[in-house]
Amino acid sequence: MPRKSKKINIRLVAEEAGVSLASVSRVLNNHPDVSEALRRQVMAVVEKNNFTPDKSVERLLRISVIVGVGDITDYIATILTGMGLAANAEGIELSIQRYTGRLPLLRVCRIWRCNAVAVISGAAWLDEISTLAAAGIPCMLVGTPLEGELIGYFCTDSYHAMLQMLKYVHSLGHRRIAYLCAEPPNQSYQERVRAYREFMAAIGESADRFLVPPCPIGHIDGIGRDKEAGYQQTVQFLKGQERATAFVCANDEIAFGCYKACFDNGLRIPEDISVAGCDDQSFAKYLSPGLTTIRLPLISRGKRAIHCLSDYLRGKQSGLPREYLLPELVIRSSVAAPPDT
Repeated sequence: MPRKSKKINIRLVAEEAGVSLASVSRVLNNHPDVSEALRRQVMAVVEKNNFTPDKSVERLLRISVIVGVGDITDYIATILTGMGLAANAEGIELSIQRYTGRLPLLRVCRIWRCNAVAVISGAAWLDEISTLAAAGIPCMLVGTPLEGELIGYFCTDSYHAMLQMLKYVHSLGHRRIAYLCAEPPNQSYQERVRAYREFMAAIGESADRFLVPPCPIGHIDGIGRDKEAGYQQTVQFLKGQERATAFVCANDEIAFGCYKACFDNGLRIPEDISVAGCDDQSFAKYLSPGLTTIRLPLISRGKRAIHCLSDYLRGKQSGLPREYLLPELVIRSSVAAPPDT
């Protein structure tokens, strides 16, 4: 009578890998005191035998959301809201981590004992994200595209998003369109500036005359930084020689600061000057007048990033998506025909 094959379990994984039961447990539970060599040795046996830990391990899934120091802006807070909603629905332990760059990101993730990471605006760490994926840690990026095994992303085509706004503003009769830039100069913001430069050239205007560079606000960190920058940029432009009929802002927070600067300088929106933003953050429709902007599905992107990581970790899908989501022009009351038409 043929001998029955043993059902694979954690003890048999340890035997085949030639390590202790405790070592297998530490690998499966993402303990930081495990070398990458041991982790690969154990995971090779796990994958070879298609071993799935029991439900008690599944309930311990942890996803770390990585943001940089000082990066908790309204934009990121909105994405985090979506991630939190998805984590609650999936029964996942979600932690927000501020990455300083002092230690390698892989080492930090082992200390955090996370099963996967979601990264918001992680353009500065792309090499390290590839290292995470190579070590078997699934990564979902929100806002930054990166190709590679175990890497997915949800991005928006920032170039066409800004181009869509500029075409709308121009359609109402504006030609002298000022653009308020944002910091940091990440890929998304670079694409928005490129769209502005090319559009202004196409309509026969000089982008350099109306482009307002970023205004670093060193004494403000996180929420409020871009609002203050937008205020200072607008004041700076209004003191100059050039005169614009519309301000198009790199994001809604800059537009928020632009509103106050216009008000403080006796300009009415949109009667004297039009103002447009980009992102459609939660406060945009509550400004007076409501802000015309480009809607980026921030909460939806946050939700989907966590849902996709959850499905991948639980074996419900074989890979992570890489998608560009379509922006949407949201017309409110802050943009009108220029006063001299």
